[in-house]
Amino acid sequence: MNGPTQTWLVAVREMRERSRSRAFQVSSVLVLLLVVGVAVMPTLLGSGSGPRDVGLAGERPADLSVDITAQAEARGLTVRIRTYADRHEGEEAVRQREVDLLVIDGQHLVARRIDDELRSVVVSAIQMAAVGERATAAGITADQVTALLTPVPVDETTLGSVAGRSPDDELAAMIMTVVLFVAITTYGNLVLTGVVEEKASRVVEVLLARMPARNLLVGKVAGIGLLGLAQIGATALAALVAMAAFSSLDLPATRGAVLAWAVVWFVLGYALYAMAYGALGSLTSRAEDAQAVSFPVVVVLMAGYFASFAALGRPESSFARAVSLFPLTAPLAMPNRIAMGGTSWWEPVVVALLTVATIAGLVPLGGRVYANAILHSGPRLSLRRVWRAPVAPVPAGRGGASR
Repeated sequence: MNGPTQTWLVAVREMRERSRSRAFQVSSVLVLLLVVGVAVMPTLLGSGSGPRDVGLAGERPADLSVDITAQAEARGLTVRIRTYADRHEGEEAVRQREVDLLVIDGQHLVARRIDDELRSVVVSAIQMAAVGERATAAGITADQVTALLTPVPVDETTLGSVAGRSPDDELAAMIMTVVLFVAITTYGNLVLTGVVEEKASRVVEVLLARMPARNLLVGKVAGIGLLGLAQIGATALAALVAMAAFSSLDLPATRGAVLAWAVVWFVLGYALYAMAYGALGSLTSRAEDAQAVSFPVVVVLMAGYFASFAALGRPESSFARAVSLFPLTAPLAMPNRIAMGGTSWWEPVVVALLTVATIAGLVPLGGRVYANAILHSGPRLSLRRVWRAPVAPVPAGRGGASR
């Protein structure tokens, strides 16, 4: 078999084995439930989705009920009016949760818990009814009162910290950065733990008897990456369906080109860091040492993460440009600049090509570390020692690994 075929077979094996594992299945279900729960929880807990009941007791303006209904409709609320003979009957209705808010004598409000939105509607209606009565007493017609009180349309514009971009654009960029960081870290760690587990169980010896170490490492990275993309896609689809069904959350609108670039930078960022995770994972045979050997990768990832946030408000600054052009920080910084409109059309393309070149250069380097360290058992190896060592020979038989 040639190299690409071997790599693809390893990738398929990784996807199959990972997707069948109980840990992956449980985590996938938990993530789906969490995302769907966040999407539908505002609807399930929110009090503003159903009709509100307003009680009226005592003396009150004749048009108060009409004014309350009109004010509620203007704000997109549904209000049901209930009348009570006296204050005592109305307060008992509040205690029994028959009404959300009780108006006594046209000016006193009673409730178990004051709802600010409903309170605003009722107070506005009370003021309108009072103005109507006073206008009638002064000889002013209803049409004249309506003309005087007709609100003036007011336009609103929200400004972000970057000209031409709204706060929604900034929020979308922040969410995208967090998701990219979590995804790259999560699936990169899967590569790390997978390498350590195979080394500890000596499964890698069987695999290396049939293919070069480089193909094995690249196949593992590709398989887990494809599985990660599928998991992210399924989670995003479930969230969108839940939000569409319940109309619970208003996510900031994001341009299609920005989302497409986010997928590209996840693939590039994952490939870049997963190769490093896999190579460093071969330095140890114990799961408890895995996080220690991956510390350099974590430091670089965290630096890129915080640098991307620092550049969010000034995407055209020299600092933002520098961190987005550097291949190790570009997967987190460049999507921010794209979302905030701080890039020329050629910048993402050029940086993506530079990142691909970096990944291509990392394949033989990571493959060398992986090949020299993967068959070693015992204490954790240092990167310097592995790099200086000659490339380990490929074992000739199924179990004939040399150590």
